[in-house]
Amino acid sequence: MADSFAPPPRLLALLQDMPLEELAFAPVPVKARHDGWTVERQQWFVLRLALSGCVSVAARGVGMTRKSAYRLRDRPGAASFAAAWDRALGWGQDKTVDVGPERALVGETVPVVRNGRVVGERFRFDNRLAMAVLNALDRRAVARPLTPAMDEALYRLVEAGGKS
Repeated sequence: MADSFAPPPRLLALLQDMPLEELAFAPVPVKARHDGWTVERQQWFVLRLALSGCVSVAARGVGMTRKSAYRLRDRPGAASFAAAWDRALGWGQDKTVDVGPERALVGETVPVVRNGRVVGERFRFDNRLAMAVLNALDRRAVARPLTPAMDEALYRLVEAGGKS
């Protein structure tokens, strides 16, 4: 796979920790165009989707639009691509929900710049991010309800005062 659509090195490092074989798919057959959905673009799109959890960001990263990505997904012969898309999207969204609470609760460090020089730093808290994370966690909880065994284990943990 050529590197024309490869993410920056820091994002490539994140891909090394992922089971990429689970994202393998048969590319969607399309008419060859230099500015179209080549096999390379399709592969990098799925990988970028696994990193970001956002279709628009992944499509933009390979020089395509969100609309064209959805059109590609809806084409005949795209079942394998659609399955890889769904898997990658879930990974990216899970990662976002995992990192979001930390940034929402702990905040993020923002440099203070005066006259082109960094003179300090401050912590910034984002209430909108906190609300988005809580909403995402609610949707995740609805999608993955507790089993009776998990519910019982959680009850025992609460009763023990958080000591396992």
